[in-house]
Amino acid sequence: MKQLGCSTMLYRSFSLAQALAGIRKAGGHAIELCARSSTTGQITHLDLDRHDGVDGHYQEVKQTITTHGLKIESLAISGQQISQPAGLERLIEASCQLQTDTVVVSSGGISNSEESFLQFVDKVNQASTALAGGQIRLSVKPRMGRAVHNVATAKQLMAKVDTNWVGLNFDATHIYRSHPDADPVRALTELQPHIFTVRMRDHQLSREPKVGPVETQIPGNGGLDLARLANIIKQMPNISVAILEIVGIHKLPNPNFDTVQEIVTTSISYLKPLLWEYVATPMTTII
Repeated sequence: MKQLGCSTMLYRSFSLAQALAGIRKAGGHAIELCARSSTTGQITHLDLDRHDGVDGHYQEVKQTITTHGLKIESLAISGQQISQPAGLERLIEASCQLQTDTVVVSSGGISNSEESFLQFVDKVNQASTALAGGQIRLSVKPRMGRAVHNVATAKQLMAKVDTNWVGLNFDATHIYRSHPDADPVRALTELQPHIFTVRMRDHQLSREPKVGPVETQIPGNGGLDLARLANIIKQMPNISVAILEIVGIHKLPNPNFDTVQEIVTTSISYLKPLLWEYVATPMTTII
């Protein structure tokens, strides 16, 4: 039995309090807290770039999350935020004050370039060394078109990092689009020992590089075998929460709060039975 959560990124047009209230109302128990800087006027729910009132901001965020009865599964950051020592220091301080031990970042670089891959590995190793000093894990998402984008490059990354502190953020939709024959279920099984965090959404049948429209990302509306994926996730002892992540909501014609809330509620309602169903394992004792 796993809990479900939601990335606050889905609510980036709304305040943190509104996001948390929406996630809780939809049945979520945890959040991926969006700390990525915005260049499009969207809200950053954890501001790592502020210079005044920093401690007060972190404590306000922590209290708001506690008040809504939610927990932080991870902080979502950008690659730029782990590229500079000052950014890493702010990230460590925020993680410490919020009492969270995992940050999530998408792969950087470009695919099919050994030079770009090695540069990204070096970036990850430098960042993870600093983060490990604060007892913080780095969870890297294989991403379509980037240096780490499929099962093979994910395994190559894991062979070149300290796997105590660096793992994978598994998103089946990126694996699905990485090759015409890519099988996300098999990928999840193969990469399972290295997975720190899990993201859930659906995807259109097309494997074109760009992610599909919001409508086909809503679980149950696409072509991914979410039931088989969930059955594996339920048996992963190191995963306690699966996080809903749907991108592009802010580009909808009228992305008001009710629209976002309906998407989140529908998604969690679909996923909950898949992840909450009891699974007997070889270690289960039947009385």
